[in-house]
Amino acid sequence: MKEIYIIRHAESEANIASDLDNPTHYFDARITMKGKAQAKEQYSKFKDINFDLYICSPLTRTLETFSIIFPGKKPFISDLVREQLYHSCDIGRQPKVLEKEFPDFDFSNLEEYWWNKSIPIDERKIVRESHKDIIIRLNKFKEWLETKEVKRIAVVSHGAFLAQITGEMLDNCEHFIWKY
Repeated sequence: MKEIYIIRHAESEANIASDLDNPTHYFDARITMKGKAQAKEQYSKFKDINFDLYICSPLTRTLETFSIIFPGKKPFISDLVREQLYHSCDIGRQPKVLEKEFPDFDFSNLEEYWWNKSIPIDERKIVRESHKDIIIRLNKFKEWLETKEVKRIAVVSHGAFLAQITGEMLDNCEHFIWKY
């Protein structure tokens, strides 16, 4: 059995937006100052835990959260644990852009348009995912986990994706231990 610490990203600009559906402001949202403080608080909770594997969504708010909670660690970047594509903040950026901002992370396993099932589109277009789509990704993630011979895993992900595991929406930077 695996012990998986699932962690929702810290508060992002989109979490506090008054009009989340305004598609002009929140693409690949960053964490706020409050979010940075939340992540620093989580660092103290996790600093003495030895994880066999670190996994992180490729959206900026999770990458920033991961960098604060697990400084110096190298996560496996997986689009399987990204947020359900529903709002502008859930649209990602291409790996070549991400690697400039996060040079210590390896984005080589990501497709160019990883947030849109790898289909090239207008990068600002929101092609919403259904609930069924997110369940399919979760099942692929579970299958992938089963191939890993590790016991303790840290996953930094998103509310709607993680709610499929926990049955409820975690608060920003809240964690849950999933036995799988």
